[in-house]
Amino acid sequence: MKSFFLMLSFVLFPFVFFAQSYIPVDTANQATRMKISKEYLKSTKLFNAQIKSEYKGSEQTNILNHYAKVHKQFNEDLLNGAYIDDQRFNKMIDYIVDELKSKNKNIPENIHFFISKDLSLNACSMGDNYFVINLGTFYYLQNEEQLASIIAHEIGHLLLKHSFKNIQRYNLTLKEEAKKQTKAVKREKSNKSEKAWNKLKQILYEESSFNRNQEYESDSIGYVLFKNTSFNRTNYITTLRRMDLYDSIKPMGLTNGIYKRAFDLPAQPFKEEWLKREDFKSYDYSKYKDKIDEDSVDDHPKTKERIANIKRLFPELTDEVQPVHGTSLFDSLQSLAKASQPFCLDYQEEYGYGVYICLLRLQDDENDPFYRYWLGEFFSKIYDARKRYTLNRYLDRIDPKVQSESYQQFLSFMWNLSLNEIKNIKDYYKKGS
Repeated sequence: MKSFFLMLSFVLFPFVFFAQSYIPVDTANQATRMKISKEYLKSTKLFNAQIKSEYKGSEQTNILNHYAKVHKQFNEDLLNGAYIDDQRFNKMIDYIVDELKSKNKNIPENIHFFISKDLSLNACSMGDNYFVINLGTFYYLQNEEQLASIIAHEIGHLLLKHSFKNIQRYNLTLKEEAKKQTKAVKREKSNKSEKAWNKLKQILYEESSFNRNQEYESDSIGYVLFKNTSFNRTNYITTLRRMDLYDSIKPMGLTNGIYKRAFDLPAQPFKEEWLKREDFKSYDYSKYKDKIDEDSVDDHPKTKERIANIKRLFPELTDEVQPVHGTSLFDSLQSLAKASQPFCLDYQEEYGYGVYICLLRLQDDENDPFYRYWLGEFFSKIYDARKRYTLNRYLDRIDPKVQSESYQQFLSFMWNLSLNEIKNIKDYYKKGS
């Protein structure tokens, strides 16, 4: 594993007035990425050879066809800089994986981890001994043992061959079922559209139920792997609770006071009408019924359901909440992940959320040069998008059903700004004021 970590490097941000604690973004050149890509593609050939030796006929064909697309897309993302690397992150992952492997001999030797620039608390197994851990996982978790539980869960997916089962289910079950139901609907004399829709919903619900059961299975085997180690087993369920907390956060924490402090400019005084919001209180969402039940088609079970299930299977996991402490190494990684948020959001073209994050940080220290700089950068991108009438791509619309009050207020503020007002804010912060 250690030999194949991405060897992309962080360098010091080229603005000497920034605090030393801010660690910037990956600057690997194209030649370096090409080298990494070459190693990755070599490993995919070994994977294909293994599939050919273990599977025959349509099973082999389906798996190879699926992974041809996966490997192509992953390699493109690799070349485009979607993944980062820092030896401190690698060291932490190496320590966790080595501990899991030393106590669980069924874990393969040649497993590899990539760190994505995605800022959400998530990870995934690609089923071919490669895993992706989002950078946000380091930010939202509290210690390395919680990170270990995430890794154990994903290894559980690999050991249970969930990816291969999904490929075969799609090709052998869902396709055939779809053909069967299509023929049945064609034979109907009336209401063909409604009956076709009901058949589609049934297929979607069954598929989602299948995927949710896989999550329960990976929770279980992941916990078995985890509890065999020296890690404190209570951290396994604490991690699920952290995920439940994260799932409930639809950006929040920004107070109205920051808007006047940040945007009352010498050349453009603050306007209270910028904070005007649409009144959604009269909207009766209870009268709205989705054509498809979102819970029924969600691939992942609700985190509370996962917690209840794992506690039922392993009674030693109680509701007792113990103090959580991270090592100095994990704490430093958490700080790194936090400081890297603007770089990652810029890469992902999440300019609106980038502004929100900058304001959230400036709320604590409105003179912080790092976030003032990035506020100028994000407003510059927003200004360009507004001029091109493409702002919808970079700034969310208000959705009271899923967004916190503070995020709705933020979006109202941003959409209330005129093009010229955005320019004035951009110019002010780009000048380093």
